[in-house]
Amino acid sequence: MRKTLLSTLAFVFTTMTFAQVNLVDLPKTKSINNNLASYTNTGAAPASSSSSSSTYVIWEDDCDDASTWTFTNTSTLGIDWYVESDPNLYPAASSAGVTPLAMATASNGFLFISSDYNNTTDFDGTPIIAEATTATPIDLTNFLNVQLTFQSAFRWWHDTRIVRISPDNGITWVDIDEISNEQTYSYPAQTSNNPHMSVYDISAVAGGQSEVLVQFYYNDNDYWGWFWPIDDVAISELPDNLVVSSDESMGGWWIGYQGPAGGLGQDYTYYPLAQATANPYAFECVLRNGGIATQEATLKVEVEDGSGSNVYSGTSNPLTLAQGQQDTVATTSQFTPLAQGLYTIEMWGEVDSAGAGNVVTYTDTTTKMSMVTEYIYGKDLNSPEGTWRLNRVSPQPGGFEVSSTYDIYSDVNLYSVDVHIADWSIPGSNVYAVIYEEDPAGGDPIPLDQSDDYTITQADIGAWVTIPFISPQALTSTTKTYRIAVGANLHPTDSVGVSVSGLGEYSADGLLDKDGILDETAGQPGWYTIGDIPMLRMNFNPTTTAVTDAKTNIFNIFPNPTNGLITIGLDNATKYELSVINVLGQTVYSSSINDINTRVDLSSFDTGVYTIELSDGNSVYSDKLIVE
Repeated sequence: MRKTLLSTLAFVFTTMTFAQVNLVDLPKTKSINNNLASYTNTGAAPASSSSSSSTYVIWEDDCDDASTWTFTNTSTLGIDWYVESDPNLYPAASSAGVTPLAMATASNGFLFISSDYNNTTDFDGTPIIAEATTATPIDLTNFLNVQLTFQSAFRWWHDTRIVRISPDNGITWVDIDEISNEQTYSYPAQTSNNPHMSVYDISAVAGGQSEVLVQFYYNDNDYWGWFWPIDDVAISELPDNLVVSSDESMGGWWIGYQGPAGGLGQDYTYYPLAQATANPYAFECVLRNGGIATQEATLKVEVEDGSGSNVYSGTSNPLTLAQGQQDTVATTSQFTPLAQGLYTIEMWGEVDSAGAGNVVTYTDTTTKMSMVTEYIYGKDLNSPEGTWRLNRVSPQPGGFEVSSTYDIYSDVNLYSVDVHIADWSIPGSNVYAVIYEEDPAGGDPIPLDQSDDYTITQADIGAWVTIPFISPQALTSTTKTYRIAVGANLHPTDSVGVSVSGLGEYSADGLLDKDGILDETAGQPGWYTIGDIPMLRMNFNPTTTAVTDAKTNIFNIFPNPTNGLITIGLDNATKYELSVINVLGQTVYSSSINDINTRVDLSSFDTGVYTIELSDGNSVYSDKLIVE
């Protein structure tokens, strides 16, 4: 497995009309067998033919009572583990776009730590170390094969999370795993799936022991951290036969990227037919033997079109797994859609007992959806679940570009970038689009072209906008991998962002820190990997046109900034209708001008940013004005 594995959320259906195709929200929801999770099951896997797959829960704690845990910490700031019952509580991630906790009993109580509840740093050479340990030993004397399960959610940056087991009432401790290493999250946006389900076979440490303790260890490593809530902790007996499917992909992320088509193997939720024909859907997952007996595991896939007709059935080669083993599998064939439209994909795993055929066990079904389009190429789920800010005023000002990488399998012209503007953005803010070529040597992406500035209007807030390039950009399957980005520059008052839709599971996305504000040492600009899917799409529609309201050289404003008295200088003495528009999109001043230099008194206006528009009846020209 050669890639950063990130995660997605589940979303609610809505519809919108866009580029001749009805683009619905595309949920990716998953269920895991037995008592291991409480996700919503969206598909109907065949019922198990044997009860041998059921698990017996030996001990469980839904984290609603602090007395069942012992809390310790080294913090001098009063930071500690504790039991919390408000699923909406995110003191360290108020701007992270994180939704309320989705753990099964979060509203009933959960273990919670936040090492940055006041959003300050603590670089003082004293890491915060906190531990939550079961207060009473757990007796597993009669259970030799056991597993530990729990649900959590977290954001990560330089901090360490470890689950530990003691078989002898705290005399010795064994680190089972570092949680942030289960799936490798990268700075600066390391948001886990919600909930993040952890399953560990602890038989070698705890099986048959009479005084077992469970401990959750947190160390912020002297950096401001984020949070770590934990809920629904349980130890259960491993059954004879149990299979768990995870990391389901429809783009070839694990194995398919090594095939003739190459690329990154990302999951595309909006897939132009020409691209899908050149690089068909490739179905993969990780199958794990969660039982005691050796099992022969197989991935099964069914695809339906928008009418509900089956258009594909696929299976992987059988995979023999001993107890605790897992491996990545892929179907032996791929799916090539024949027409545009919405396709529903159901994926599940099944095992029999090492080919004996007498015990058959199934995972629950993972349901994915993908829209085959004519022009739109996207990876988001069409449902905003957070935002990335494109510029920042404080505590350290700077501008950013949020980007998303795409593979090109069939030569095409890129005409524009579609971006979903964050609902808190300020009208009058400027954004721009950029197209990059990825460096095959692994260096920074190579810029190819940048659009004119696009000025956000009131109608654009919380909506899709199309930012065209001045001329079409030829993208080739030879170059293969490109990156689109939307950015903004540092501005004293304007604030604008791009929405994100889910986490970056099977997706390559990035952030350009143009002013080096994320570099805490040298302050150098740089590219970073992010764990969210920005709502950025390639648009191959040739009918998109250039931005018409971008300022050209027909007029100048001076002074700017101003205390209210300005002069508008024209290149030619032509009649224009002058409009002054505030950040709410309201016209607060209008007149006609035709002199080379026209003085305008705006001294009675409130301080802020205004848009100056000149219209000659055919074109509209605009520029920004700051009134101090």
